[in-house]
Amino acid sequence: MLNSDVLSQLKQFKQDLREANNRFEGIVKGSPGRFGFVTMEEGREAFLNPDEMQRVFPGDKVLAEVSQDEKGRDVAKVVECLDSELKYFVGRYLVRGNGHFVDPDLNGLSRWIFIPPKKRKQAEVGDYILCRVLQHPFKEGKPQAEVVKIIGKDGQPGLPVDYMLAKFNLNAKNPARFDEKRAQKILEEQAKSRVDYRELPFLTIDAATTQDMDDALHAAAAENGGWTLQVAIADPASLVEEGGDIDKYARRLGATHYFPDRIVPMLPPRLANHYCSLLAGEDRLVLMCTMQISADGNIESSRIEEAVIKSKAKLSYEDVASVLDGKESSHEFSDQLSTLKAVTDALRQRRQQDCLITPDRPEYRLILDDNKKVTDIALKVSNAAHGVVEEAMVAANRCAAAYLAEHCKPALYMAHSGFREERIEQIQQIMSEQCPGFDASVLTQWQGLKTLMQSEEVQKSELPLAAIASRLLARGTLSRTPAPHAGMGLESYTTFTSPIRKYLDLTVHRLIKASLNSGKSPSINERMVERLQEAQRNGRNAVNGAENWLKCEFAQTLTGKPLQGTVQHTNGAGFQVRLNDTGIEGLINLGELKEKFRFDGTYFQHIGDKHQYRLEQPVEVVITQVDMDKKQITMALTEVQSEAESTASQTAEQNA
Repeated sequence: MLNSDVLSQLKQFKQDLREANNRFEGIVKGSPGRFGFVTMEEGREAFLNPDEMQRVFPGDKVLAEVSQDEKGRDVAKVVECLDSELKYFVGRYLVRGNGHFVDPDLNGLSRWIFIPPKKRKQAEVGDYILCRVLQHPFKEGKPQAEVVKIIGKDGQPGLPVDYMLAKFNLNAKNPARFDEKRAQKILEEQAKSRVDYRELPFLTIDAATTQDMDDALHAAAAENGGWTLQVAIADPASLVEEGGDIDKYARRLGATHYFPDRIVPMLPPRLANHYCSLLAGEDRLVLMCTMQISADGNIESSRIEEAVIKSKAKLSYEDVASVLDGKESSHEFSDQLSTLKAVTDALRQRRQQDCLITPDRPEYRLILDDNKKVTDIALKVSNAAHGVVEEAMVAANRCAAAYLAEHCKPALYMAHSGFREERIEQIQQIMSEQCPGFDASVLTQWQGLKTLMQSEEVQKSELPLAAIASRLLARGTLSRTPAPHAGMGLESYTTFTSPIRKYLDLTVHRLIKASLNSGKSPSINERMVERLQEAQRNGRNAVNGAENWLKCEFAQTLTGKPLQGTVQHTNGAGFQVRLNDTGIEGLINLGELKEKFRFDGTYFQHIGDKHQYRLEQPVEVVITQVDMDKKQITMALTEVQSEAESTASQTAEQNA
């Protein structure tokens, strides 16, 4: 048997031999057209012509022979398909002549796939279907698939969500059996040995319909003019065995996903809504974060411990807001709520001073009828109670991050590095031109975003500098070591306040509990982090996809009506508008107008002879077309449309 050194030498020899023959491993990337690319190490790309692209799927790992064409471009020929991750996909059933095909819903794949006669499951033209790959195209260039499931037809109630669940593999049932007797026994046994806070008046504040309540709050004034703030977080880690069936399912989902017509829970409902939920009047296991807050909102010290509580009441956001706004002064818990308001107000003021608070993006609620169709879209409005809960959670999460940094290595942190490296020069140029007194050199550091957002010059500028800056930021990621979160202006941050609903938070609980009990910590390796990020991304894409589908259907009822919106994104062809009342987004194509525009990519604005369009600019639009196949909405500007109609009318009068 060959030892590891010899195997490593053979592997390197094989790699060197390949490179000597201009052969490289890479990943296939598709395009909107029929061509594609092979992405190799260090980001090098080689062109795949349509014939070569016919032999592979996007995402395939291939061995490619790379050469250069007459223009000096790297072009690739696929020598071998090393691995293909594409096993299942969704699409629409179609028939052309005697051939039956599926039109795949896959980014970068622009071809139909043949479905053999015995693999069609009585699917009909136009059906949305889930398919499995039967034959890869590498050898003959002729892929085949079979119908696994007919998802539904256009107009079917719940189809948008059913389709997205299938597309992102979120519709599998949880195979795990939940043992209620075992859970009750664990709850009773552990309650005996934990720090007992059952006499304190903890309160849950959540939506009136919420059942899986994972946090409860208590605050008391301190002698030094500050406060003691306690955040009790539900402890599902005590009831969910790591590596068990319930845990594996939760890890695959990554989170509880909230679709317009249903909830896909990360944990079994009986576990999430009863044994873990901090129900009023019930003993519940928690991780307790106790913080000493100074009068000016500084978190002076904190500790985290395993505890048991008995919540005294379940309050809705509306209940609490009515007390805090002075509309209900005789409420049983008015004193407790006033204390919570005082301490969280101080926390927020300190966070505005020392950290970074950016405006929340508007959120909307889709209102459905009995057929799961949108009848209206309502803007979600936050009140004083939402602010209390938000600040308490942020404070507890900051303390959890500090605990991890001291006691748990590696761990899980939410990281945000600030501006993208390739955009640093752009934002420095903007700030140098628009804010001459601003030190643009700080923008290379994570604190640069906070400095920019808090700059008086930025806040007073007529240009939407904060909006421009936000378009140049890197994406947030997960990190195994403490890392800055530029978007919050913090040196490190994590989340552990939603362990019933988020696998990230559940994992952080396990890390903390292992430290508290000198136990074995979960394995936090790069692959685990990648899978968790992928699960989170899949869930977001599924929910966004379903909501966009439903919004497109609803947008058809708004066609031709003047609507108020705001410019959200710009590109060389035009810009995207978000409607203020509904959050529906549509595209404006400036190339269709007679007026010519110059696109300023530095400031994300379009400049014409008569009109100018930039980020955050209010506009009035009409919806002109809804493409349900592409799920895209096209809009037109009413001011330009009116001018065009006026010009046409004048021309008609002159001709008459």
